[in-house]
This record gives sequence, structure tokens and C-alpha cells, in this order.
Amino acid sequence: MRVVELDADAVEAHLDELAQLLLDAHASNMALGLAPELTRERAADAYRQTASRLEPGERILLGAFDGNTVVGAVHLARAAAENGRHRAEIQRLVVGAGSRGRGAGRMLMEAAVSEARRLGLRLLWLMTHEGTAADRIYERLGWSRLGVVPGYSTRPDGSLTGNAYYYLELH
Repeated sequence: MRVVELDADAVEAHLDELAQLLLDAHASNMALGLAPELTRERAADAYRQTASRLEPGERILLGAFDGNTVVGAVHLARAAAENGRHRAEIQRLVVGAGSRGRGAGRMLMEAAVSEARRLGLRLLWLMTHEGTAADRIYERLGWSRLGVVPGYSTRPDGSLTGNAYYYLELH
């Protein structure tokens, strides 16, 4: 498995695989910012929108590949605020259902942290559904849990869930 940065052309070339990642997440009751009913077209459009905003040093999409197939992805979005240029948000860490538990999520997060360091960033943050496997991975990777906002988002099954906030200081 390898992790590479995806540009807009690579997103288009792997659009079906990327869309499937979001569909797999929804099937696991993880929303990733997308409300139900999630169709393949809406999932593909979410990645098209991400691709349209990619910009070196500002917004970066990393893909985990098993051979020539994208099995996971994560988005690094640098803060636009003038006084926040030292930080970025980790968005939409997603691993396909058939690749979970094989290290793709860890590889993607390590690559995102490495890229953040290369960019001179000092702080990363993210949020995820509370009480899920996704919630627990971040502490294992050395991130600090800041707290939970209850009832923050709606999961694909329609239930409200709290979102846990994490941060990682880069030195």
C-alpha cells in the first residue's frame, strides 16, 4: 500500500473508487458531512467539489492505493484566517470497507501529518462522530481529545450524534 497526493486529474480518474469510499462510510453509519440518502452521483460530486478546491500548500487530498486502486483518502485543509495560517483541519478520513483494519487509515494520517510538517504547520485539528471506531483511532495515533459537542450531526441512520474534537500539536 502507498499514499500519494491526488490532483484534480487523479480525482477524476479515480472518481468511482472515491465515491465508493463515501458510500462505504455511509453504510457504516459514518456521515462525513453528507446527509442521507447518499447516491453514487452525490458521492462523486463531493469529490469533484474537493478537486475543484485543491491547491498546493492550501488544500491537499491524499489517497491510499492498493495497487492501482484507491482504498482510502484524507483531505488536509489549511486555515484561511490570517491569524490561523499555522493550522489545518483534517477532513474526511475514509477507508473502504474491504480495506479497513489493514493500516490504510494510519498511513493516511501519518502522511497528512508529514505533509503538514513539510508545510510548516504547527497545529492540526479534526472532528469525528463520538463513540465510533473512527473516534478511537485518533488517540492511538497520539492526538489529544478536546471534548464533545452533543447532538452535533446527523448520522446516515437519522440519529443525532456528538462530535468529538481532536488536535495534534506539531513540533
